Amino acid sequence: MKVHLFFRKETEGFRSLEEIFDIVIDALEKVYVEIIEVPEKRISPKKFWKNLGWVRRHKNRLNHISGDIHYIALATGRNTVLTIHDAYSSITGTWLKKLVVKLFWFWLPSLIVKRITTISEKSRVELERIIPFAKHKIRVIPNPFNPKLLDGNLQFEEELIFNTSKPIVLHLGTKSNKNLERTISAMEGLPYKLYIIGQLSDTQAALLAKHKIDFTSYFNLPYSEVATLYHQCTLVCFASLYEGFGMPIIEAQLVGKPVITSKVEPMLWVAGKNGAHFIDPYSIADIRAGIVKVIGDKSYRQSLVNNGLENVRRFEPSKIARMYEKVYHEVLGA
Repeated sequence: MKVHLFFRKETEGFRSLEEIFDIVIDALEKVYVEIIEVPEKRISPKKFWKNLGWVRRHKNRLNHISGDIHYIALATGRNTVLTIHDAYSSITGTWLKKLVVKLFWFWLPSLIVKRITTISEKSRVELERIIPFAKHKIRVIPNPFNPKLLDGNLQFEEELIFNTSKPIVLHLGTKSNKNLERTISAMEGLPYKLYIIGQLSDTQAALLAKHKIDFTSYFNLPYSEVATLYHQCTLVCFASLYEGFGMPIIEAQLVGKPVITSKVEPMLWVAGKNGAHFIDPYSIADIRAGIVKVIGDKSYRQSLVNNGLENVRRFEPSKIARMYEKVYHEVLGA
């Protein structure tokens, strides 16, 4: 079986979706995948039609679209799988932008393609509100974990890490939905160190100074260095306000780190029952209490780790690959 997998134009620092499919491709059996990248990134009417023309020349009997270029389904035709990672983009911006996005990224593509995959139950519910006429086409296929996190040279003894001068709290992401500001406020006066992955805004830097947080920030790291930070930290604090999935949860669980995350979907579903310490992401006091609880209670911390290691097995690359293979057969047999 051959699949043409269409990616958006590569942009430095924006390859997370493609990296997820790299993992899936490696785990596929009896499926040959040819990756095709569209030539244009920013969309204008001229570039829109250029991308469609390019795709039309490269389409195959079985096509798969991912990476925020849903509109190219107009050129790939019916034998297409469309992966939609989240629907948030359709509900932001001006009324004109919302209309254009809904028309060319959701309504028309969903009418054309045979199957639509999304990464969580929450995303499925969001999609069904936007494309109720195509809900029978939707399949939930979560993201796989990245096996590179388990590379031997990245692993450390847990006690060695915990006995460093200060326990380390790892926070991933600096966009508004990542809720860094409340995490900063929650850590004021605590004898811990904060690692931040993401480019800080001036406001965030000022807040760190105001609350006298001992921190180190990292930006544009290769994945191997991100993996090292996972192994070095004491816990991962992922008090996000909105996610389509929440990769840091399963990444932390995979390397045996306790997770603090939001008691909202899809974080509850991704983390699994008792797989994390759940907090109200809008409550600074709740975030603070969670950090103190997890770091201070060794028995509780270990229970979170054990439950997380069990939960993360749901996201093994081989299991996710089998889900995609099933969808590919559905498209060819439909």
